[in-house]
Amino acid sequence: MTRPGHGPWARLLATAVVRDEGSAVAERGRTLVREGEVGPVEVEQGTLAANVAGYSVAITANPVPPRIWAAMARFARGNRPLNEAVEGRAQSVHLEHLMIEDWSEPLVPRPYELGRSCTCEQQDLCEHVAALAFAVADGIDADPSLLLRWRGCVAAPELPDEAATVPTPELTPEPTADLTDDDPWCAGALPEPRPLRPLPVGAVLKRLGPSGLQLRGDDLADVLQRAYASFAESA
Repeated sequence: MTRPGHGPWARLLATAVVRDEGSAVAERGRTLVREGEVGPVEVEQGTLAANVAGYSVAITANPVPPRIWAAMARFARGNRPLNEAVEGRAQSVHLEHLMIEDWSEPLVPRPYELGRSCTCEQQDLCEHVAALAFAVADGIDADPSLLLRWRGCVAAPELPDEAATVPTPELTPEPTADLTDDDPWCAGALPEPRPLRPLPVGAVLKRLGPSGLQLRGDDLADVLQRAYASFAESA
């Protein structure tokens, strides 16, 4: 059993649309592709469509937000393998990983993010949708940019050179201070000093707390506290 699609993007798309590629529906889809029953695939942003054995079939997904793709494209600059993938010249597992891990926006949509429609009106996945998915997978192998066009991952437009398009305003020179004046600079009067608030006797000992050292049954801090109090009274 040959499964359509060989590259990582192609394989991811095929398995996202057709969860069970060993099913009878999947096999009938592959047969339709081999027999040439899938017409030219129309690729538009968010929509893949084709006529399959006389039925109109479409696979849809919301495009990647432009801000996310622009950030991804900037990050890929200078990295040759990533840049080739961003430009649609190669399929990259690394790019897919970065899209998921950094942005939670996979390049290949998750199965529940896909829309599937066919005029055969079968409730479950039909062989016509499967055939379109397999044909698209083969198309991605031939031209990886197919996936990018569907996902709206197009190159960001180059911004014009602002230096060439925006006129430079005429600057008015700001006034400068005249430093030739001989009058000395005088500061304002200093406030009157306030009397210092005396610390209570043994303030440091109270802040430090018990010392843990015993002197004749008393903590050393308590002994020193009484000594400081006596000194203060005698003064």
